[in-house]
Amino acid sequence: MNSKTLFLKNDPEENNSEFLKYLVENGGPELQDYDKFTSIVNSLNHDEVDDFRVKIKTILNVNTLIGHGFVKPYGYPGDFTLIDKIYRFDINQDSQYKKWDLFFQNQPGANAVRNRKEFFIEYCKNLVRRKENAKVLILGSGPASDVYEFLTDLPGGNNINIDLIDFDQSAIDFSMKKNEKFEGQISYNKINALRFNSYKLYDLIWSAGLFDYFKDKHFTFLIRKYIICLTCDGEMVISNFSTKNPTKRLMEVLSDWYLNLRTESDLFRIASDANIDKELVSIEKETLGINLFLKIRKN
Repeated sequence: MNSKTLFLKNDPEENNSEFLKYLVENGGPELQDYDKFTSIVNSLNHDEVDDFRVKIKTILNVNTLIGHGFVKPYGYPGDFTLIDKIYRFDINQDSQYKKWDLFFQNQPGANAVRNRKEFFIEYCKNLVRRKENAKVLILGSGPASDVYEFLTDLPGGNNINIDLIDFDQSAIDFSMKKNEKFEGQISYNKINALRFNSYKLYDLIWSAGLFDYFKDKHFTFLIRKYIICLTCDGEMVISNFSTKNPTKRLMEVLSDWYLNLRTESDLFRIASDANIDKELVSIEKETLGINLFLKIRKN
Protein backbone atom coordinates (compact mmCIF):
# COMPACT_ATOMS: atom_id res chain seq x y z
CA MET A 1 0.00 0.00 0.00
CA ASN A 2 1.04 3.57 -0.66
CA SER A 3 0.33 5.95 2.23
CA LYS A 4 -0.09 8.85 -0.22
CA THR A 5 -3.03 7.25 -2.08
CA LEU A 6 -4.68 5.23 0.69
CA PHE A 7 -6.66 7.83 2.52
CA LEU A 8 -9.18 9.60 0.33
CA LYS A 9 -12.35 9.10 2.42
CA ASN A 10 -14.35 12.05 3.67
CA ASP A 11 -14.67 10.83 7.25
CA PRO A 12 -11.50 11.98 9.11
CA GLU A 13 -11.95 9.41 11.88
CA GLU A 14 -12.28 6.53 9.44
CA ASN A 15 -9.40 7.93 7.44
CA ASN A 16 -7.21 7.99 10.55
CA SER A 17 -8.21 4.43 11.44
CA GLU A 18 -7.19 3.23 7.99
CA PHE A 19 -3.93 5.12 8.28
CA LEU A 20 -3.13 3.51 11.65
CA LYS A 21 -3.99 0.09 10.21
CA TYR A 22 -1.60 0.76 7.35
CA LEU A 23 1.17 1.78 9.79
CA VAL A 24 0.81 -1.43 11.81
CA GLU A 25 0.79 -3.57 8.67
CA ASN A 26 3.74 -1.63 7.28
CA GLY A 27 5.84 -2.23 10.41
CA GLY A 28 5.69 1.46 11.35
CA PRO A 29 5.69 4.86 9.69
CA GLU A 30 7.85 5.82 6.77
CA LEU A 31 9.56 9.20 6.98
CA GLN A 32 6.77 10.84 4.98
CA ASP A 33 4.22 9.47 7.49
CA TYR A 34 5.81 11.05 10.56
CA ASP A 35 3.94 14.35 10.44
CA LYS A 36 0.53 12.78 9.89
CA PHE A 37 1.01 10.23 12.66
CA THR A 38 2.26 12.89 15.07
CA SER A 39 -0.68 15.13 14.16
CA ILE A 40 -3.15 12.33 14.93
CA VAL A 41 -1.55 11.72 18.32
CA ASN A 42 -1.39 15.42 19.19
CA SER A 43 -5.08 15.89 18.35
CA LEU A 44 -6.38 13.08 20.57
CA ASN A 45 -8.46 14.10 23.54
CA HIS A 46 -8.39 12.16 26.81
CA ASP A 47 -11.40 9.98 25.92
CA GLU A 48 -9.86 8.86 22.62
CA VAL A 49 -6.54 7.59 23.94
CA ASP A 50 -7.66 4.08 24.95
CA ASP A 51 -9.28 3.44 21.56
CA PHE A 52 -6.13 4.70 19.82
CA ARG A 53 -3.98 2.33 21.85
CA VAL A 54 -6.21 -0.59 20.89
CA LYS A 55 -5.55 0.19 17.23
CA ILE A 56 -1.77 0.00 17.72
CA LYS A 57 -1.79 -2.66 20.45
CA THR A 58 0.46 -5.03 18.47
CA ILE A 59 3.40 -2.64 18.97
CA LEU A 60 2.76 -1.81 22.62
CA ASN A 61 5.17 -4.43 23.93
CA VAL A 62 8.84 -4.63 24.84
CA ASN A 63 9.80 -5.33 21.21
CA THR A 64 9.50 -1.60 20.48
CA LEU A 65 10.94 1.39 22.30
CA ILE A 66 7.45 2.88 22.39
CA GLY A 67 6.04 -0.30 23.90
CA HIS A 68 8.88 -0.62 26.40
CA GLY A 69 7.84 2.66 27.95
CA PHE A 70 4.18 1.65 27.91
CA VAL A 71 4.69 -1.82 29.45
CA LYS A 72 7.20 -0.53 32.06
CA PRO A 73 9.02 -3.83 32.74
CA TYR A 74 10.89 -2.21 35.66
CA GLY A 75 7.89 -0.30 36.96
CA TYR A 76 8.59 3.11 35.44
CA PRO A 77 8.64 4.34 31.81
CA GLY A 78 12.12 5.85 31.37
CA ASP A 79 14.02 2.96 32.89
CA PHE A 80 17.76 2.36 32.55
CA THR A 81 17.48 -0.06 29.62
CA LEU A 82 15.36 2.35 27.60
CA ILE A 83 17.70 5.27 28.29
CA ASP A 84 20.69 3.13 27.32
CA LYS A 85 18.98 2.22 24.05
CA ILE A 86 18.25 5.88 23.34
CA TYR A 87 21.90 6.74 24.01
CA ARG A 88 23.06 4.02 21.61
CA PHE A 89 20.36 4.69 18.97
CA ASP A 90 19.39 1.04 19.31
CA ILE A 91 16.88 -0.24 16.72
CA ASN A 92 15.00 -3.54 16.68
CA GLN A 93 15.89 -5.05 13.30
CA ASP A 94 12.70 -7.13 13.12
CA SER A 95 10.66 -5.77 10.19
CA GLN A 96 7.52 -5.64 12.38
CA TYR A 97 9.12 -3.11 14.69
CA LYS A 98 12.11 -1.48 12.99
CA LYS A 99 10.27 1.53 11.57
CA TRP A 100 8.57 2.20 14.90
CA ASP A 101 11.96 2.33 16.61
CA LEU A 102 13.35 4.59 13.90
CA PHE A 103 10.39 6.90 14.43
CA PHE A 104 10.98 6.92 18.19
CA GLN A 105 14.73 7.53 17.89
CA ASN A 106 14.26 10.39 15.44
CA GLN A 107 11.90 12.33 17.68
CA PRO A 108 13.19 15.60 19.20
CA GLY A 109 12.82 14.20 22.72
CA ALA A 110 15.14 11.25 22.01
CA ASN A 111 17.65 13.53 20.30
CA ALA A 112 17.55 15.83 23.33
CA VAL A 113 18.36 12.89 25.62
CA ARG A 114 21.43 12.09 23.52
CA ASN A 115 22.40 15.76 23.61
CA ARG A 116 22.06 15.63 27.39
CA LYS A 117 24.61 12.83 27.49
CA GLU A 118 27.04 14.86 25.38
CA PHE A 119 26.53 17.85 27.68
CA PHE A 120 27.52 15.71 30.66
CA ILE A 121 30.60 14.29 28.93
CA GLU A 122 31.83 17.74 27.88
CA TYR A 123 31.20 19.15 31.36
CA CYS A 124 33.23 16.37 32.97
CA LYS A 125 36.06 16.80 30.48
CA ASN A 126 36.26 20.47 31.43
CA LEU A 127 36.14 19.54 35.10
CA VAL A 128 39.15 17.22 34.95
CA ARG A 129 41.10 19.79 32.93
CA ARG A 130 40.89 22.31 35.73
CA LYS A 131 40.75 20.09 38.81
CA GLU A 132 42.84 17.12 39.95
CA ASN A 133 41.15 14.28 41.83
CA ALA A 134 37.68 15.59 40.99
CA LYS A 135 34.72 14.04 42.79
CA VAL A 136 31.32 13.66 41.14
CA LEU A 137 27.95 12.58 42.55
CA ILE A 138 25.21 11.46 40.15
CA LEU A 139 21.63 11.34 41.38
CA GLY A 140 19.48 8.87 39.45
CA SER A 141 22.39 7.37 37.54
CA GLY A 142 20.35 4.86 35.49
CA PRO A 143 22.52 2.86 33.05
CA ALA A 144 25.58 5.11 33.62
CA SER A 145 26.27 4.84 29.89
CA ASP A 146 27.28 8.50 29.93
CA VAL A 147 29.83 7.71 32.65
CA TYR A 148 31.13 4.80 30.58
CA GLU A 149 31.64 6.97 27.49
CA PHE A 150 33.33 9.72 29.48
CA LEU A 151 35.73 7.40 31.30
CA THR A 152 36.50 5.45 28.11
CA ASP A 153 37.66 8.67 26.42
CA LEU A 154 39.44 10.03 29.48
CA PRO A 155 43.21 10.35 28.88
CA GLY A 156 45.43 8.29 31.16
CA GLY A 157 46.70 10.01 34.28
CA ASN A 158 43.48 11.89 34.99
CA ASN A 159 41.86 10.92 38.25
CA ILE A 160 38.17 11.30 38.90
CA ASN A 161 35.92 9.49 41.36
CA ILE A 162 32.22 9.09 40.70
CA ASP A 163 29.51 8.08 43.18
CA LEU A 164 26.31 6.77 41.60
CA ILE A 165 22.90 6.89 43.30
CA ASP A 166 19.91 4.94 42.00
CA PHE A 167 16.89 3.39 43.73
CA ASP A 168 16.70 0.47 41.25
CA GLN A 169 18.99 -2.48 41.99
CA SER A 170 18.62 -3.64 38.39
CA ALA A 171 19.99 -0.29 37.21
CA ILE A 172 22.89 -0.59 39.65
CA ASP A 173 23.65 -4.12 38.42
CA PHE A 174 23.52 -2.97 34.79
CA SER A 175 25.84 -0.01 35.37
CA MET A 176 28.27 -2.12 37.42
CA LYS A 177 28.60 -4.62 34.58
CA LYS A 178 28.92 -1.89 31.95
CA ASN A 179 31.59 -0.03 33.93
CA GLU A 180 33.43 -2.99 35.44
CA LYS A 181 36.79 -1.91 34.01
CA PHE A 182 36.45 1.37 35.96
CA GLU A 183 35.74 -0.40 39.24
CA GLY A 184 38.26 1.65 41.22
CA GLN A 185 36.78 4.97 40.13
CA ILE A 186 33.07 4.33 40.70
CA SER A 187 31.02 3.55 43.78
CA TYR A 188 27.41 2.39 43.68
CA ASN A 189 24.65 3.22 46.12
CA LYS A 190 21.18 1.69 45.96
CA ILE A 191 19.06 4.33 47.65
CA ASN A 192 16.48 6.97 46.87
CA ALA A 193 18.06 10.39 46.31
CA LEU A 194 15.62 11.83 48.85
CA ARG A 195 17.14 9.62 51.56
CA PHE A 196 20.82 9.52 50.67
CA ASN A 197 23.18 11.31 53.06
CA SER A 198 26.77 12.03 52.12
CA TYR A 199 29.83 12.68 54.26
CA LYS A 200 31.79 13.73 51.16
CA LEU A 201 32.08 16.99 49.27
CA TYR A 202 31.76 16.98 45.48
CA ASP A 203 33.03 19.19 42.69
CA LEU A 204 29.97 18.27 40.63
CA ILE A 205 26.56 16.99 41.62
CA TRP A 206 24.77 15.96 38.43
CA SER A 207 21.27 14.72 37.78
CA ALA A 208 19.56 14.08 34.44
CA GLY A 209 16.20 12.41 33.96
CA LEU A 210 15.29 12.38 37.66
CA PHE A 211 13.99 15.80 38.66
CA ASP A 212 11.50 15.73 35.76
CA TYR A 213 9.49 13.31 37.91
CA PHE A 214 9.54 15.42 41.08
CA LYS A 215 7.05 18.00 42.20
CA ASP A 216 8.42 21.46 42.94
CA LYS A 217 8.55 20.85 46.69
CA HIS A 218 10.77 17.78 46.26
CA PHE A 219 12.92 19.63 43.73
CA THR A 220 13.45 22.44 46.23
CA PHE A 221 14.11 20.02 49.07
CA LEU A 222 16.83 18.24 47.11
CA ILE A 223 18.61 21.47 46.19
CA ARG A 224 18.72 22.42 49.87
CA LYS A 225 19.81 18.91 50.82
CA TYR A 226 22.68 18.62 48.34
CA ILE A 227 24.00 22.17 48.07
CA ILE A 228 25.89 21.60 51.33
CA CYS A 229 27.64 18.62 49.69
CA LEU A 230 29.47 20.82 47.17
CA THR A 231 33.09 21.90 47.48
CA CYS A 232 33.64 25.65 47.79
CA ASP A 233 33.91 25.97 44.00
CA GLY A 234 31.59 23.08 43.19
CA GLU A 235 28.48 23.14 41.05
CA MET A 236 25.14 21.35 40.96
CA VAL A 237 23.72 20.71 37.48
CA ILE A 238 20.14 19.49 37.15
CA SER A 239 18.52 18.60 33.83
CA ASN A 240 14.79 19.12 33.26
CA PHE A 241 12.74 18.78 30.09
CA SER A 242 11.34 22.11 28.90
CA THR A 243 7.69 22.93 28.33
CA LYS A 244 8.77 23.41 24.69
CA ASN A 245 9.29 19.65 24.31
CA PRO A 246 7.49 18.84 21.02
CA THR A 247 7.51 15.12 21.87
CA LYS A 248 5.39 15.59 25.02
CA ARG A 249 2.11 14.23 23.65
CA LEU A 250 3.79 11.34 21.84
CA MET A 251 5.46 10.30 25.10
CA GLU A 252 2.20 10.50 27.04
CA VAL A 253 -0.09 8.76 24.55
CA LEU A 254 2.26 6.14 23.12
CA SER A 255 4.35 5.26 26.17
CA ASP A 256 2.22 6.49 29.09
CA TRP A 257 5.28 8.57 29.99
CA TYR A 258 4.60 11.76 31.93
CA LEU A 259 7.13 14.37 33.01
CA ASN A 260 6.97 17.62 34.95
CA LEU A 261 8.04 19.98 32.19
CA ARG A 262 9.40 23.36 33.29
CA THR A 263 10.32 26.74 31.88
CA GLU A 264 13.51 28.64 32.62
CA SER A 265 11.43 30.88 34.90
CA ASP A 266 10.20 27.81 36.78
CA LEU A 267 13.77 26.70 37.43
CA PHE A 268 14.89 30.14 38.59
CA ARG A 269 11.88 30.26 40.93
CA ILE A 270 12.63 26.81 42.37
CA ALA A 271 16.25 27.82 43.04
CA SER A 272 14.99 30.98 44.75
CA ASP A 273 12.58 28.91 46.87
CA ALA A 274 15.61 26.86 47.95
CA ASN A 275 17.19 30.11 49.19
CA ILE A 276 19.89 30.18 46.52
CA ASP A 277 21.26 33.62 45.65
CA LYS A 278 20.20 34.45 42.10
CA GLU A 279 23.78 35.41 41.21
CA LEU A 280 24.79 31.77 41.80
CA VAL A 281 22.16 30.43 39.40
CA SER A 282 22.29 30.09 35.62
CA ILE A 283 20.54 28.01 32.98
CA GLU A 284 21.94 26.38 29.87
CA LYS A 285 20.30 24.33 27.11
CA GLU A 286 21.34 21.53 24.82
CA THR A 287 21.29 22.40 21.13
CA LEU A 288 17.57 21.68 20.60
CA GLY A 289 16.57 23.74 23.64
CA ILE A 290 14.44 20.86 24.95
CA ASN A 291 16.63 19.90 27.90
CA LEU A 292 17.31 22.75 30.30
CA PHE A 293 20.21 22.61 32.75
CA LEU A 294 19.83 24.43 36.05
CA LYS A 295 23.34 25.25 37.25
CA ILE A 296 23.91 26.28 40.86
CA ARG A 297 27.34 27.31 42.11
CA LYS A 298 28.34 26.94 45.75
CA ASN A 299 30.16 30.30 45.77
